[in-house]
Amino acid sequence: MKKSEMNSQTPFKSISKLFLLLFTSIASASCSNDDNTVKKSPVVLVHGAWQASYVWDQTEKDLKAAGYNVTVVKLPGHGDDTTPAYQVSFQAYVDEVKKAINTYNEPVILIGHSLGGAVITQTAAEIPQKIKKLIYVAGFIPQNGKSVLDYSQMDTASLLPPSLKLSDDQTLAGIANPEVNLPKIFAQDATDAQKQFLVSKYKAEPTIPLGTPLNYKTEDFNAGGKKYYIFTTADNTITYNFQQKMAKEAEITNTYTINSGHSPFISKSDELTKLIKDILLK
Repeated sequence: MKKSEMNSQTPFKSISKLFLLLFTSIASASCSNDDNTVKKSPVVLVHGAWQASYVWDQTEKDLKAAGYNVTVVKLPGHGDDTTPAYQVSFQAYVDEVKKAINTYNEPVILIGHSLGGAVITQTAAEIPQKIKKLIYVAGFIPQNGKSVLDYSQMDTASLLPPSLKLSDDQTLAGIANPEVNLPKIFAQDATDAQKQFLVSKYKAEPTIPLGTPLNYKTEDFNAGGKKYYIFTTADNTITYNFQQKMAKEAEITNTYTINSGHSPFISKSDELTKLIKDILLK
């Protein structure tokens, strides 16, 4: 090849290499950005009855590690809160959740477990513009005019109602023989250590919120973000069949399953967090 021909082709080779390097760099940057620049909405977690915010500890830790801002709501009358049972209302639960949501200047992902499902239902109907997604984890979804107690009594296969024991003034609902019944009802698939943990944290439940009917318009609830349901298929508290019934009534078609008892954040935390993260990225 003549020297002049070599010189005439060299620029073309250089340009080709430049384009190849540029394309590779862009592609690599694009892949990286897909993982790191996806908009991550804040997450608000609401616990259920006979439990408290501590049940979400591992879920909160894992979601924060994945880059999410997370708030775990502490419902009045639960955990370390000393509000007298007769002063605890269902609306107080809702107001506490709304307070957590309003700390963010954008719509949130609202997740509720068990009783927390009823709380997020009412909340979403009251401030639908602040909800991006609503995720139920074995959560109650009472229709307007119905209470959690109404729905619990409808679930005839549940082990919970026969185990309830009211205080003398009927302001508290306890679990009879909690050392035995609490693990059986709420976490039969947990390890012995996990069961003991739940028993050690046990506290009777205020009854007034359980018997308070929800009060909302269906159109407001429907406007409160896209809805998802995570079924717990081995649940002794809210049975799988009843969970399916509630999801169908609420017209929730985005459903997932986890083979666990009523407390997957305890017995199968990693699996639950994976499901939640999958939903968050949709």
